[in-house]
Amino acid sequence: MEKRLPGKVRRAIRAKYYDIEPRAWIGKKGLDESVINEINTQLEKDGILKVEIKKGALIVTQMKREQIAEKVAQLTDSELIDVRGKRFILFRPREGWEKYLRKLKLKELSKGEREEKPVKKIKLDIAQFRKKFKKGRGE
Repeated sequence: MEKRLPGKVRRAIRAKYYDIEPRAWIGKKGLDESVINEINTQLEKDGILKVEIKKGALIVTQMKREQIAEKVAQLTDSELIDVRGKRFILFRPREGWEKYLRKLKLKELSKGEREEKPVKKIKLDIAQFRKKFKKGRGE
């Protein structure tokens, strides 16, 4: 499956959302249409979702956890962020992939244009500095 998000963004999403609770489960019905519809609904609502795979799903589908996660991501047009044990995280931008990826590209381009210029070093005369700021102390 083709990855749309760069690794940096993927890591940021994983770090931010690793501790959310699962809100969708794949059970003994396997990758049924109702399960996919529920996952789509949750992704439209929040944009990110943690899904848990129950033991019955592994038996029914005869697939490994990673394969199930990839299949769900493919069916829901979302990006698989992370698979850990029996849980995986899916991400799909609410505004749509084209708009989201365009924003990411513009952000990267603007970072390249903003080059930091070195700070000019100024030679400071301590005696003048003290005279200038002595006035403000009320002495």
